Amino acid sequence: MRLQHLAVIFVIIILPIALVLSTYINNHITTIERQIQYDTKLANSTYDAMKAFQINTFNNRYSTLNNSKIRDIEAGISTFYRTFGSSMGVANYGAEGLQLYTPAILCTLYDGYYIYTKYYDTELEDYTYGLKPLISYSCRYVSGSNYDFIVNYTLDNRITVIGTVNGESITKSGSLISEDLSYSIIGEDRLEEQLLTINNDGRPEVKTYPYIIYGNERIYREDDGRYFRNGTDYRKNYISETSRNEISGIWEEYAKHTAEKYYNEAKTFTDWVKTNLKDVTSDWAVDYSGISIEDKLATNLGTNKIFYIDANNNPLESSSTFNEHRMNVIRYSIETNLASAMASYSELTPGSFDYALPKISEEEWYKIENNVCFVSFLQGMPIGSKMYSNYCVVPNNTNQEAVGAESIYIIDNNNEYHKPGCKTLNEIAGSIGIKGAYASNDFKRVSVSLTGSDANAHTQLAGTATGDNAYFYPQPYTACYDCIVGISETYSIDDVVKGASGVNANVRKWYLTALARCRYNLYTVNGYFGVGD
Repeated sequence: MRLQHLAVIFVIIILPIALVLSTYINNHITTIERQIQYDTKLANSTYDAMKAFQINTFNNRYSTLNNSKIRDIEAGISTFYRTFGSSMGVANYGAEGLQLYTPAILCTLYDGYYIYTKYYDTELEDYTYGLKPLISYSCRYVSGSNYDFIVNYTLDNRITVIGTVNGESITKSGSLISEDLSYSIIGEDRLEEQLLTINNDGRPEVKTYPYIIYGNERIYREDDGRYFRNGTDYRKNYISETSRNEISGIWEEYAKHTAEKYYNEAKTFTDWVKTNLKDVTSDWAVDYSGISIEDKLATNLGTNKIFYIDANNNPLESSSTFNEHRMNVIRYSIETNLASAMASYSELTPGSFDYALPKISEEEWYKIENNVCFVSFLQGMPIGSKMYSNYCVVPNNTNQEAVGAESIYIIDNNNEYHKPGCKTLNEIAGSIGIKGAYASNDFKRVSVSLTGSDANAHTQLAGTATGDNAYFYPQPYTACYDCIVGISETYSIDDVVKGASGVNANVRKWYLTALARCRYNLYTVNGYFGVGD
């Protein structure tokens, strides 16, 4: 009887507990599996959003204009929702079904950022999902009655100063450079690229042309001396005789000396900054109401002079005081406004879930502070026994928006392109030689629509063609296996900037030349402020 009693006790007590534990464990396993699946969905969707933005900016001739830029961002966000919705396996499960769980999507650009969230639209007089106005990477500095100014930062060494400096009202913009760089090493910089155009017979042709960047657009030159712009229909828009004389007069100057112009203007601006802002430290930084934010910045720079530029504070080096403070300002601005947007979203969204800015890792912050990025936040989505919350950061500088320190490729005379820090390049540069250096996006494939042209003439193309689309490469060279294709040890960009031991002087010259030229021609919101204003 005792054994029977034990059996009954086991059935009545132990077995239910085992069943409950089994159910709990199975639910927990299912939750973990779903969490992993959602991590993948979130990463893929954010990547597709960035890829859509990259493609749109690369193939859109007007992508540097603000309105067009907003359309490119909105297209990326729509791609995010479409990709995530389709990955859920539910037809038409798009923005409306997912917006509840995305309190914010962040897009960082060259000189500011957009936050996609739910906000009050004063024109509609209602709450709606959309992009809030552009927020600059800005910080206010105050010291006594003679200094009260704002500095707008960018993803590189360009700043804009607006306000009262040394008792005077100032509005100036420019790039900061270090005096220890001998800019006499900057070489003549003649540009050329492969271009696909549609001729008068409607047939596509691919040919290499020399060009300059003038008025934020590329002007190409024919062998017979005529100049043209590449139209939106990929037909040559030849420049009139009057304008042709103007272009002829400045061709050599722009073809050879764009980088030199960048450094000369930067030096003028840097000299002004060193004279007038030499004493600025992080304890001058305040918020809009004048309260110090020094203790809210990510790192404490103490008494280090932010704008006293010299060999120990070179803005082109990642470890400089200026660069560290720039990243602190960008981080503080984004953290403050994202936290505010998510807090507002919680108030506007029914339910008990508390939407909030998660803790972002230092590695992810470094990406955000130095790159064009899409950052997506997915929170409060039920996945079994818990609510799913995570974020994803996807950086990219292969676009028309910014030219990062590592966004330059160098072409050797064997027609192979390398990263500036490639040890193979630095070993062979002296013997083989270098023929040019361009932004990394010039090495990406360009898609051209052949609709309305002779789409059967694909055999002429120096690329591939599918249906009504053709493809070509502006810089049609082979990637270096050691640094572009494979994973190999390279010198850091700081080593290249400083000309550290092992870095070939010719590589350094071409890198600094290309970086200067690309940044000189970069569109900026604050570009209309002159160094002499």
